[in-house]
Amino acid sequence: MSMGGEEKEEKEQQHAEETATQEEHAASTAVSAEGAEGNGEEKTAEELLEIGGAFLQEGKYEDAIKIYKEILKRRPTLPTLAKACNDCGVAYASLEQYELAVKFFNAAADLREYLIDDGISVFQNLARVYSLLGDEQKAERNRQIAENLRKEFIRRNKEIQQMFSQF
Repeated sequence: MSMGGEEKEEKEQQHAEETATQEEHAASTAVSAEGAEGNGEEKTAEELLEIGGAFLQEGKYEDAIKIYKEILKRRPTLPTLAKACNDCGVAYASLEQYELAVKFFNAAADLREYLIDDGISVFQNLARVYSLLGDEQKAERNRQIAENLRKEFIRRNKEIQQMFSQF
């Protein structure tokens, strides 16, 4: 009976090692940006952004950071760059590397006009990180910026809806 338990334990260990190897391969393939068919075509920065987002959602923060840094090397479009900076900040914050998170959030804040939400999420992220760092003054300032951006975003959307309702 104990042999069966040992065999099961050994198989579970082997499976865990295979899974880790597969994940390492997936991460290295994504970082090297090879095409899915292995045809040697590089993935675009936008495709890499999707891969980084998947890693982020799966809690694979180190892998996500590698992807985002690869995107930065590619000189992507400004919207892609802004999103990569924000998402890289999220990954660093999730790893409790708050100073690095702040640097990436600040870079994203500088590009906020290229973000779909006009940077609202960036300033909310900065507020959270500053709060975790114990700097409530900066946290509150960033919460206020986020709130002002949110109000302006809503106002503009209403204005646009009114314009299009005339057609």
